[in-house]
Amino acid sequence: MAYFKIVEPNKPTKYIKTVDALNEKLTFSTNRDGCHYKSDGYYANAEVDYLKFHFMEKYPELKYMKKDTY
Repeated sequence: MAYFKIVEPNKPTKYIKTVDALNEKLTFSTNRDGCHYKSDGYYANAEVDYLKFHFMEKYPELKYMKKDTY
């Protein structure tokens, strides 16, 4: 599984909790439990590209987004 972690300099690490594509809204959490995830590999890589393409203007911190796999 891959979660989507944002490690912005001098700010606490946060994870994408929900993705509302219809309303172009993301919610975040500092705890990975219950957050948005995809299977690692192709689907997670595609999700990173999708989120950055569609949400980067509204959420510039996405430039610091990384996959968090375990």
